[in-house]
Amino acid sequence: MSAVLLGVFAALCWSVHDVFARTLAVRVGPFRMAALMMVAGALLLTGFVLWNGTVWTASRAGLLLSLALGLAYGFGVGGLFKAFSLGPVSLVAPLSASYPVIVVFWGLFNGLTPSAAQWLAVAVTIGGAVIVARAGGAENAGRMMSRRNLTIFVIFCLLSNLGFSASVILGQHAAVAMGEIEAAWISRPIALLTIVPFCFGEAKPSTLQRRHWLGILAMGAFDVMGVTAINASGHLPDREFAAVGISAYGAIAVILAMLFLKEKVFPGQWLGIALIVAGVATLSVSQ
Repeated sequence: MSAVLLGVFAALCWSVHDVFARTLAVRVGPFRMAALMMVAGALLLTGFVLWNGTVWTASRAGLLLSLALGLAYGFGVGGLFKAFSLGPVSLVAPLSASYPVIVVFWGLFNGLTPSAAQWLAVAVTIGGAVIVARAGGAENAGRMMSRRNLTIFVIFCLLSNLGFSASVILGQHAAVAMGEIEAAWISRPIALLTIVPFCFGEAKPSTLQRRHWLGILAMGAFDVMGVTAINASGHLPDREFAAVGISAYGAIAVILAMLFLKEKVFPGQWLGIALIVAGVATLSVSQ
């Protein structure tokens, strides 16, 4: 599988994950939900990691990269979930999916040399993500958030972008050093420690029901599948293109929000979605 298709698979996992996040964030609390999701993901991976056993012979470089991955991912997830408590999926998803640009520029400084067709595909895909964000962002923001909340919202989206871009780069290197699943597993406790201090500022939620716990478990499963897929792309040539595949995340999340949460998709967003599909398809063929 090409790096860009692994990115698309991760985008699908995180888009499904975000539908659960939008329905649970207000009730559970964004940071508390992120912490519980980290625990759920770690538990789901523990059996495989213990059975495989390679984590105990991991190199020091692999361990350090995985720990740094956890720190970056903790900030990314914390920023994302806080944004979900302030705005709809159709606004949060596109704005928090611009970090692939940072990853691609990182690749350019480290030897990535895209062909003309690949440059065009990257530009079309990222342009589509921007259109999706702009087409729905202004109306959603004006209708659903005050100016103060909009400022806070943008800050946490920025934190999410920086955290996720760093986690893509660190995860890909950690996968090469010690394995993609092992890297994801080791990163969970550090990500949890990053998020926990923010939980104390949240109001205590009412008692969670069985469906809420199942939702958090499902979020943990989709999250670790997405992270593992991106980590695995570190073994492939042009691994930075996996981040471009993640750009499909905003489009997929908007469509799922329309189908399951009855959120509105604005006409201009359909154009952006079409550009993302065309760009990702072209990039995956050209690899």
